[in-house]
Amino acid sequence: MRQIAKEKRWRLVGADEQCRSAGRAEEAGLARDITAIKIGDCLLGYKSVQRRMRGGRWDHFRGRMREIEKLIRHRHGEIVPEADDALIYVEVIASLAFVEFGEGFVEVVLGWAARWLPWAGKAAIEEVIYERTKLRFSPLSADALAHALHLSYAERSTLDIRTIGAFDVPKAKREKLQKAKRRQRDRCRKEEQRRGAGAISRADYLANAFSQTRPWEAFGISRRTWERRGKPMPDGAPISLAA
Repeated sequence: MRQIAKEKRWRLVGADEQCRSAGRAEEAGLARDITAIKIGDCLLGYKSVQRRMRGGRWDHFRGRMREIEKLIRHRHGEIVPEADDALIYVEVIASLAFVEFGEGFVEVVLGWAARWLPWAGKAAIEEVIYERTKLRFSPLSADALAHALHLSYAERSTLDIRTIGAFDVPKAKREKLQKAKRRQRDRCRKEEQRRGAGAISRADYLANAFSQTRPWEAFGISRRTWERRGKPMPDGAPISLAA
């Protein structure tokens, strides 16, 4: 028995389908929260709510791999051109995959290289793979990846890369720059909110303030005398917004 409720984004499924869908979701990096739905002792089915898995190492590896591919597209297009340093991308992917998958990383690297470096011979890729297996390798830091890929801070910002550092700006300085950008965004957002509420800008306020327009000088008197006389305005002068 199945009941679909699109507005709530959940549905009732049978037990067999629940097991199959849970397996497919796990392979796709998703998770399902399953709750049995009953009326008395009668089991109607299961409420299945699908969500994206969080905190998994696979998601982190996949995120870095996608950002490396974004960098390749930005620099080279759909494939890496044949060059002396082209295999650096394979070395980086092999390093990440070796830490992530262990002995199973070989097929991952071969498949990835066939997509992005189709001109590279299998022997060259296997040599890179063999070099990874000879080392006692630890996970690459964000800055180590940046140095390997020669990723600059400007290029990182342009492509909105977040899981890889920058070879020319250390992490501590990047954090300071990020905080400054966040403060600027907050100021701009608050300024837009004030304008939407009808508040005038600081520049407009000062442009029309008495301290700037100095209407008393048109009468040849001091400001104190001008204020005692009721703050008269010269003919044709705009009414000030501030006293």
